[in-house]
Amino acid sequence: MNDRLTTKEYWRQIWKGASLPVIENPEYDVQKIFDNTLPKSDKISLIEIGCAPGAWMAYFNKYFGYSVAGIEYVDDAAALTKRNMQIQGIRADVFNLDFFEADLDADSYDVVFSAGFIEHFEDLIGAVNKITILAKQYVVTVVPNLYGLNGFISKVIRPKVFYSHKRIDKNLLRHLHEESGLYTLFCDYVGGLQFIMPAAHTAFSDKNKRFAKTINMPFKIFNLISKTFSKYANVCPKTKFLSMSLMYIGEKT
Repeated sequence: MNDRLTTKEYWRQIWKGASLPVIENPEYDVQKIFDNTLPKSDKISLIEIGCAPGAWMAYFNKYFGYSVAGIEYVDDAAALTKRNMQIQGIRADVFNLDFFEADLDADSYDVVFSAGFIEHFEDLIGAVNKITILAKQYVVTVVPNLYGLNGFISKVIRPKVFYSHKRIDKNLLRHLHEESGLYTLFCDYVGGLQFIMPAAHTAFSDKNKRFAKTINMPFKIFNLISKTFSKYANVCPKTKFLSMSLMYIGEKT
């Protein structure tokens, strides 16, 4: 696929120096949605597309019992993912391949999961179609919310990062998957009210880490308060204005 909005070097810098081991800790509402939508069984297989550093693979293996695999086209990031799996004692296939050139059979995995993947391509429907072909039953797709306040912050403060993404709203996310033949089980904004970190993933923040940490601190405090409130009040607002992400879960019919 030649319509990428990012480069291998972009991803090398993203994962450079990542600390291991790492396992995903989903937001409170995301965890509830998974519990209510996806089965738990050691007979279920999952593959993550764009899998570095393997945090989601570890999560689904440990909390849902899934056998896991991942595809990662950046050499360093694939090696990082393999190390993460080894450290945590998880048996996993990590394919160092370009997903769009990989020769994988249709209906190969019960669940095909991606987080922060499809929005990095101009041809969104092409990406979703290939994911859907690979899935035997479920497709789970998570993308960042680049509308509302977080979209404005990203566009103004870190435009290079902003323009490496295609903006996707709830209606488009649902349309892309239903056009690929999926039945929608869930499609909405998730993560409650949270800010992106304005001083992150920029050349300035990489060179001035202490200053970036100071800038990000009030945003981190707000996010912590919001997450704590959502958990104990059992309230997670879903809003295009300030929710961090969108998530789709669909089933093959």
